[in-house]
Amino acid sequence: MVPIPAKKPDDVMAEYLLKGAKMLAKTCPDCGSPMFTYKDRTFCVMCELENEKSSEKTNKLQRKPDEVPQAAVRVPAPATGLACALETTLITLSERIACEPDPDRCLSLMNTVKKGIEALKLLAQP
Repeated sequence: MVPIPAKKPDDVMAEYLLKGAKMLAKTCPDCGSPMFTYKDRTFCVMCELENEKSSEKTNKLQRKPDEVPQAAVRVPAPATGLACALETTLITLSERIACEPDPDRCLSLMNTVKKGIEALKLLAQP
C-alpha cells in the first residue's frame, strides 16, 4: 500500500477558500497559520486538519475488523455568490501579500492566490 502524501498547507487553505471560507488577518497562536471564518465559526484550518487526522486514527483503531466505514457524501456548494466571495478573498490575500515581510509566507500566499484564480476560471466556464 502506497502512503498518501500529507496535504500541503496551501492546498488545505485553498480548499477552504473554494468552499467560501474567509481568510482572516489573524494567525493561529498554536501553529502560526492564518485563521479562517466559515459557517459562523472561526478556526485554524491546519490545526483542524491535524485534529481530523488524530480522530481518524483513533476511529480506525477502535473499529472492529468487520466494520466498513461509511463513505462521506459531498454536497456541492451552490455557485451563486461563490465567485464573488472568492474574488473578495483574493483581494484580501493580495493586500496581505503587499504587507508580508516573510518571503516564505509571501510565496505561500501567492500560491494560494494562484489557486484561487484558477478556481475563478473554472467557475466562469460554461
